[in-house]
Amino acid sequence: MARIIKYRVCLILALSLFIGCTHESKEDIADLPTTDINKLNVSQFEGSGSKSVQQVDAGYAAKATDENHPNVQEAVKVERGIVVPDGVKGKWKAVKLLIKNKKDEERNEMKTVALGSSFELEDSGIKVTVGPFLPNFVMSQKAYTSNGNELTNPAIQLVVEQNGKTLYTGWAFAKYPTMYAFEHEDFALQLMDYIPIDVS
Repeated sequence: MARIIKYRVCLILALSLFIGCTHESKEDIADLPTTDINKLNVSQFEGSGSKSVQQVDAGYAAKATDENHPNVQEAVKVERGIVVPDGVKGKWKAVKLLIKNKKDEERNEMKTVALGSSFELEDSGIKVTVGPFLPNFVMSQKAYTSNGNELTNPAIQLVVEQNGKTLYTGWAFAKYPTMYAFEHEDFALQLMDYIPIDVS
């Protein structure tokens, strides 16, 4: 009988110790590092033409060599159309882009560009075409669009080409300049302002 009681006490102590070791207190959770979205290199993910999704997955897939590890499938890039709602069409005529020269900050330039037009980055042979402007950018499974005409999440589509080759197709976000950013060793582009069509 004494042996059974001793066994039960040991079992209870062992369970208490196990539960105590696996329990996370609020203080433990508070000490976990947080991630700042502006520090993420999100240009590697879908939405940016600078790097493919397959490149992002390749590093992880290379680690999955263990026979017991489940197979990692390559991500499939979803092709979405662009839908400019009727409430946005004809309301905006241009955007202001900050053209940053990474080699010489004194050559930085603020450029006003009409929607649908193109310009060259200095004498680099790089052409930037400014596409649709979405004042409140949202994304669904099928399309990029705007949820109304309020400037809640302003974004402009940019297509960057050099010598006939497309270097980048993606979006520049005013509030999140590093999200899906165009990556180049000499230049960076940032959406700074948006110009509505004058209504008389």
